[in-house]
Amino acid sequence: MKGRNLILEALPDSTAEKIHLEGAFDRKKRGFAAFLICCALLVAAFAVTALWQKNGGQDWFGAENTEDAPRPPVVQPDNMQDGTLSEPSPSLPDGAIPIIPMDLSYISYGKAYMNSEIDYSPDLDALLAREVGSFADTSRPLVLILHTHTSESYLPQGSTYIEGALGDLTYSRDAHSNVLAVGEALAQTLNEKGISTIHCRVIHDEKGLSGSYQRSEETVRHYLEQYPTIEYVIDLHRDSVIAKDGSVVRSEGTYGEESVAQVMAVVGSDRNGTSFESGWEGNLALALQLREGLNANGNTVARPISLRRSSFNQELAKYSLLLEIGTAANSPEEAKRAAVLVGNVLAELIQAR
Repeated sequence: MKGRNLILEALPDSTAEKIHLEGAFDRKKRGFAAFLICCALLVAAFAVTALWQKNGGQDWFGAENTEDAPRPPVVQPDNMQDGTLSEPSPSLPDGAIPIIPMDLSYISYGKAYMNSEIDYSPDLDALLAREVGSFADTSRPLVLILHTHTSESYLPQGSTYIEGALGDLTYSRDAHSNVLAVGEALAQTLNEKGISTIHCRVIHDEKGLSGSYQRSEETVRHYLEQYPTIEYVIDLHRDSVIAKDGSVVRSEGTYGEESVAQVMAVVGSDRNGTSFESGWEGNLALALQLREGLNANGNTVARPISLRRSSFNQELAKYSLLLEIGTAANSPEEAKRAAVLVGNVLAELIQAR
């Protein structure tokens, strides 16, 4: 998203000639006043430069990932009925935090653009051309979908702000409003495409977020032992994004004329010492090709890939991805529509072999 630029244009000469100072200042006082004005301008310039540098020299209107931060509960506007706004939302109550739609795809940066926290330089063109498909035996499971943070949930359709203390609506055990509903949509799509898929509904964060990755690792190992034909493991989450002004971001992608939640693939690496038997680059290849497919024909479904130091249990299977589908401000309906699109593209990649 482009930032706003303050443009100072010089006045035409004819106008400049008409501008002059008038007053009771004598020459010495006018000189001192001019000196004070120059000092003030210099201080302001330093302040603006410091603020710009603090933001990394980038636009001030970007967004930052705050997935692990607690989030306040949702309050539906008075004019919302059955999850749909019946009229324009009124002004926000005191203390309410607005929800703002934002396109997080950054497609103008190119199909290989990603956010990386490691110092590796993989050959992205080669990975985009790499074969990631597998023979799909419809009689045996090939894909496993699970949720390390099973209670991550979404907001009601049409919500425009949140307010109040942090509370129970940050996460939910309601399988219709959390990531279980989105995982079910993805599993159903893959199965309908002839790719045998298992959807694990174990609540790995039942005892809290701490230790949930250890618990989900045990689950993945169990399924791989029981079903050795599984080659693809999808750990499905939902993201949470807060704009720098404190607003809550609802990811807004487009697929044709349809509005959908946006999808971000998180790819783990061996940077922290984890050994990948099949190589983490295969996961990156799958993520790159998934993003390319989701954003084909001018669509903006996929966000840039997040390449991380940690492995997120992705060393366990031949191909593994952590998918963030939507943000906390998206609705379950938007996230499920995105999951269907993910399933369609994944099916094409898997069956391309």
